[in-house]
Amino acid sequence: MAIITEGVNGPVTGRLGNVVFYQVKGQNRARSLPRVTRRKRKPSPEQAMQRAKFKLMQEWLKPMRGLVRIGFGHYAPPKTGHNVAMSYNMKHAIVENNGQFSVDPEAFCFSAGPLTSPVNPRVSLGEDALHFTWEKPGIDARLGNARTLLLAYNTTESLAYYEVCGAGAHSCSGELSLRFLGYREGTVCHAYMAFMNVETGEVSDSVYAGRIVFENGSV
Repeated sequence: MAIITEGVNGPVTGRLGNVVFYQVKGQNRARSLPRVTRRKRKPSPEQAMQRAKFKLMQEWLKPMRGLVRIGFGHYAPPKTGHNVAMSYNMKHAIVENNGQFSVDPEAFCFSAGPLTSPVNPRVSLGEDALHFTWEKPGIDARLGNARTLLLAYNTTESLAYYEVCGAGAHSCSGELSLRFLGYREGTVCHAYMAFMNVETGEVSDSVYAGRIVFENGSV
């Protein structure tokens, strides 16, 4: 508490908030108290676990931010597609083994929505592209004017390549070029696909299509 010793126009002494008033040779002076740095508390086991999962999923999604903004953009507005993708996959795609966390590629999703998902998708390695196939949608499928969303994720190099508005949902086949994916001998690539209605922006849940391992440096 600061005290006015000689009326409202007199000198002030003492502390007021973070300011200390004092006198030196008859002069009134004031100085700020040094800022106290709070010691960081050690996170609880639950907090440490959540931070580890958050960091892992943030790194996993980094190469495909543009795609998950589309894939989860309508899932839980007004949240951003990226934030929803983080929450969704932290809950469904992260597994723990002996205290260590990893992403289960087969459980991962880059999109979620009301459209009918691709049925029985498969991927195979061609000369310069990944070939996707799936079963013809049934007559009761909710698709409209839907086209494919294709994703190839090179987990060895943390590189992702994707295509938006690819082949029509009823064509039952599509391709994704390998030119931009980056690969070498031993590269592991995971493939995914979904449908998107180009008129409404609605999407389907994405589906895991398979795993490709490159056995040499050229395809």
